[in-house]
Amino acid sequence: MGRKIKNKFTLGLLCVSLPALANDSLLFEPIVGGTVTQVEVKSAPTTNTWPGWCGVRIQQTPNLNNQKKLDQQSYYITSDGQRIAGRFEMDAPKASWRNSVLLSIPIDLENTKAISTSVLGKNIENKNDTVCLVNNDRLDGFIDSIDMANGVGIELTKSNNPGDEKIKNKVTYIALNRVAEIRLSTKIKKPSGWRIWLQDGSVLDFDSWSDDQNQCRLSKPHAVGEMESATIPWNNVLGIAPNTNTIFPLVSCFWKVAEADQVINPRLSPPIIISEYIPTAFDATPMNLHGPGVFRFTTPFVNCTLFTSVHIPTQLLKNIDCQAIIECGEKIIWRGKINSEFKPVVLRLPITGSEFTVRLDQSSRGAFGCAIQLKDAILISDTCSNSPQPSPPPPTAPIKSDV
Repeated sequence: MGRKIKNKFTLGLLCVSLPALANDSLLFEPIVGGTVTQVEVKSAPTTNTWPGWCGVRIQQTPNLNNQKKLDQQSYYITSDGQRIAGRFEMDAPKASWRNSVLLSIPIDLENTKAISTSVLGKNIENKNDTVCLVNNDRLDGFIDSIDMANGVGIELTKSNNPGDEKIKNKVTYIALNRVAEIRLSTKIKKPSGWRIWLQDGSVLDFDSWSDDQNQCRLSKPHAVGEMESATIPWNNVLGIAPNTNTIFPLVSCFWKVAEADQVINPRLSPPIIISEYIPTAFDATPMNLHGPGVFRFTTPFVNCTLFTSVHIPTQLLKNIDCQAIIECGEKIIWRGKINSEFKPVVLRLPITGSEFTVRLDQSSRGAFGCAIQLKDAILISDTCSNSPQPSPPPPTAPIKSDV
């Protein structure tokens, strides 16, 4: 049974990117594997330089993380992992998504993973098509169509509402004002080309990119087949990387709490990780690890580099007092005393094998003073420099740009 969209609807507001000040300076930081701290490049790299890189993170002063947070966004998620901020177009002849960079994007349910306001930086896995309602009810089945007049058409297979049994296996239309989120069980497709992360939370794929007078020009965006190119001010870009899967955000890794008897004076409730889902390069959103406890992470790579910075969670600045240890196998690869005098530190740590642990303990204030924050935490595969690059090759990348 094929899917169809008869019309379109609005699930959220059109995104507006945060402008940067005219005198903000942009720094382009190469992301590479290994534990050697990267020296700031003074001249623009050539196309022969990029094969040693896994990506580029764009840094701006003042730090954009300290600026006002964006309002809640709606996102269109494609089956190849693109995440496009925007809204449904109400006046288009065919169902389409409106984005500030790509403009009008045709919607194809066969290539859609989700339409939602709550998917920023999160993995989406669905065995059935699902419609989540504003009252927290959930309907599972097969989404047949989206119709402006009738709503979302879904052939129900199960529902939390007993009254829906009467309409099981029949197409039922849900009024759009009752819909909070739509998720589809479409087959995941492998991304290709290059990927860019933007300040509005968008993640876009394209064939190649170039520097065009303080703007990033994207050639042949994959979400709009007929578009030749699009331009984005560099101050709206957070990161760029080829789609070779050599960078992985730590927040997306599987983790579990180790045995409680490994920690002196463990907390009454289980140790927890609280992530703040905000737009970041490579979706490496900030992670607050609350102990005492031991967190065991499983990595997607056999050998890699953990690249992150360690901070004190804002709410614990005056009460923090604990010890943090990062271990890989039987070896301690980093240890820090976390108290009010602790200064943020950047770490590049070798991870051999596919597991490592973070231990938080020795807190004089128990759970109220035992936590760390990991920012920009990514895992960089040791195969980074050997991964094939997209074709055409990368352009000469700017290192510094005054906007």
